[in-house]
Amino acid sequence: GMNAVFGELNKGEGITSSLRKVTDDMKAKNMTDRSGVVAAGRGGTPAIGGGGGKPAAASAARPPKLALEGTKWAVEHQVGNKTIVIENVTPKQTVYVYNCQDCVITVRGKANMITLDTCKRTGVVFSDVLATCELVNCVSVQVQCTGTVPTVAVDKVDGCQVYLGPASFGAEITTAKCSEVNIVCMPAEGAAAEPTESAVPEQFVTTRGADGKWHTVPMGHSAG
Repeated sequence: GMNAVFGELNKGEGITSSLRKVTDDMKAKNMTDRSGVVAAGRGGTPAIGGGGGKPAAASAARPPKLALEGTKWAVEHQVGNKTIVIENVTPKQTVYVYNCQDCVITVRGKANMITLDTCKRTGVVFSDVLATCELVNCVSVQVQCTGTVPTVAVDKVDGCQVYLGPASFGAEITTAKCSEVNIVCMPAEGAAAEPTESAVPEQFVTTRGADGKWHTVPMGHSAG
């Protein structure tokens, strides 16, 4: 079930190594390995609960929370819980994941918005989002959209894998103050094509054009 969906997260610190900048000679090997990870089935029994079998010993500050507060699903202070499932989410509801570590959260239904805030080594698998999937102040996180999402906003994040299915290839990805952000386009289930991974540029070149205006392009593309 969930261990197959985000197997890399189960390696703990190992996820950090998989989020390093992708080079041409790495892509084929890495994507062969990851294809089985992301394309795994979404079956299994729902397991909504807080904290699993282990208390939040690492953070020790706040008790874990998993609750629907009005129209907001709050998933907070979870540590090491890889079986969090939120069922029957509606377009009027948002999902807010805060201060979670080494967790995997599955969101079933269509949420208005999903936010990961101050999370570490955490993954979220969701089907559809009406507005935005937002990641802010996170380290080594992964999100996978199996349906549609218009926008993925990544702000102050170090290490992020964004997995998109064919229905969300048209999504807009915005980044600010980020490093090691990769976008993985997954082929349709059963297709012979391999997943493709692209690194979001981190360095830019700004030059003054003949029109007197300043123009910024990713480093490496300035000559084009």
